[in-house]
Amino acid sequence: MLPAWLGAGEAIQYSIDKGHQALLEEMCREWPFFSTRLGMLEMVYTKCNMEISRYYDKRLADPELLPLGDKLRGQLQKDIVAVLNVENHNHLMQSDPWGQESIRLRNIYVEPLNMLQAELLYRTRQSEETESELEEALMVTIAGIAAGMRNTG
Repeated sequence: MLPAWLGAGEAIQYSIDKGHQALLEEMCREWPFFSTRLGMLEMVYTKCNMEISRYYDKRLADPELLPLGDKLRGQLQKDIVAVLNVENHNHLMQSDPWGQESIRLRNIYVEPLNMLQAELLYRTRQSEETESELEEALMVTIAGIAAGMRNTG
């Protein structure tokens, strides 16, 4: 989900830091396009799972790249706070409880696929020959995760 959110929350926080929070709040209330964009960011943020991201890093990333994952997860947390501040919400998807529940239910299926995918990728990288069963299982996780990452509901 990196491309969907990277930079958006940072830009919002930059505007807040420049003293434009009231304007952003007005835009959120009065501009359907801006309000919809914030809602989409909330959906993407809700679908993000920092623990799974950390697991992928631990299992698959070169050790010298681990700080990059930590930095991105830290930025994600800051971005979530920035969006919530503009919307005057306490938690993500506060104004869309049905969507929040839909994503929670989707996570029950997608999160184990993520864990399985990380393990299969690790095993594929460790294997000197390509095993068709590993490849086939990996393709199933890719398809399942892709289906779960589509807009839920």
